[in-house]
Amino acid sequence: GSRNPRSIELVRMLKQARDAKEVFGILDDYDEHVNGFVVASAMGKLRRFGKSREALHVFERSKLRGVALNVIAYNAAISASGRNWEGVLALFDELQQRGLEPDIITCNALISACEKGGQWGEALALFDDLQQRGLEPNIITCSALISACEKGGQ
Repeated sequence: GSRNPRSIELVRMLKQARDAKEVFGILDDYDEHVNGFVVASAMGKLRRFGKSREALHVFERSKLRGVALNVIAYNAAISASGRNWEGVLALFDELQQRGLEPDIITCNALISACEKGGQWGEALALFDDLQQRGLEPNIITCSALISACEKGGQ
């Protein structure tokens, strides 16, 4: 889990990585210690390097290797998917099929992806869904929803 000392050390190492090659080197060298938190950290670092496609590759590779991915890793994958709102919705379905509970960060990333993809109706449906789940919308949620509706001429 997240309290695994090796995982905590890997997250620290990833934060200090200077480039994408170093991120992949850490993941390869410590493969047996990679968990959902490490995957999310690696994806975040790759995105900061402007490497969203590579971040998604880390996510997919981790799934294939049987890493127990958590909601944080799924949130990172959703955020890395950018304008691909259909891919984002597929990730959301997969997250739920794995028995993981979406959080407000998940919902914000989903609404933001719909906004980027011009899918205001989908963004509104997701907003309703998050409220039905008892999640409290925040300023990010509302901003993304307003932007989605503006882009859709609503």
